[in-house]
Amino acid sequence: MQLNLLYIEDNPEDHFIMERSLKKNLPVPFKLVIAKTGQEGIENIKKNSFDIVFLDYRLPDMTGLDLLRELRRQSISKPIVFVTGKGNEEIAVEAMKLGAKDYITKDNILTRRMTECINEILLESSLPEGVDLEAAKEIYRILKENSSIKIEVSATPHSIPDSQIPISILLSSLMRMAEKGLLKKEPAHSSISCPSCSSLSMSVNVRCPDCGSRLIESGEALEHMTCGHVAFRSEFEKSITALICPKCNKELRMIGVDYRRIGNWYKCSYGHSFVAPSIIFTCKKCNKEFSLDQASLKPLYEFQLSEKGKETFRLSILSSEIARTL
Repeated sequence: MQLNLLYIEDNPEDHFIMERSLKKNLPVPFKLVIAKTGQEGIENIKKNSFDIVFLDYRLPDMTGLDLLRELRRQSISKPIVFVTGKGNEEIAVEAMKLGAKDYITKDNILTRRMTECINEILLESSLPEGVDLEAAKEIYRILKENSSIKIEVSATPHSIPDSQIPISILLSSLMRMAEKGLLKKEPAHSSISCPSCSSLSMSVNVRCPDCGSRLIESGEALEHMTCGHVAFRSEFEKSITALICPKCNKELRMIGVDYRRIGNWYKCSYGHSFVAPSIIFTCKKCNKEFSLDQASLKPLYEFQLSEKGKETFRLSILSSEIARTL
């Protein structure tokens, strides 16, 4: 697989410099087509499919800005790198406003800036619409160093391994890249999500099922089999050596005869005792409160590079060194 590149430039010396730079900086095969006039460049763009078009500002029949305006008029969109002389940054900014993806000064064509420019354009053009470029670069960086990315949820979603990209942008980018076939996704497990907005970010608290109090204590509960009183073990411990029923003041001597353990119980600040508290979730995005029965379940995935993703990564060459390790 090779890259198809177009250079719209009338100076033969600049043709030689561009080809030399590409041979030095691209670790993949490429074909460089030369157009010496703006009109010839437009015809080439209309007839052929180019991965990147390099466009000089000064052309015999028009300026590079004129060519960009003509492409816009004809609704033709291509990844274009505007090439200009040093000190013409204002012209380059105007070119960006007219649709150029990036610009480079001629004195930087033989430098690493050229590689970085090509890298970002190739990667961005290969991504599904809506995928953040920085998120995609971070995803590829992580998958170069790790076999997969997993999304886990505690109180707040996070990735394993950790990422510097906000989780919402990372997750959206992962899903879009998987839809386009750049990543493989496999269901890992399900997680609770908000039934209103589907957010995975929430806080969890417990409440008394009788009065809704959020101040709850727990402990081992005992039942005095003679009078039927049930309370925390701490309430029976009236002395170091004996258990005394706080209701009838009789001593509990033998388990299974005088009293029995009934497991862990809960008590709220208003004195209500219960076997289990109500678990309430509060969505951090829309503030909706909901119970476990009301919650939605959302599958969480593990993501890996697909063969198509590896090839895209190789062609996007985030750096020559990374590309050679794939």
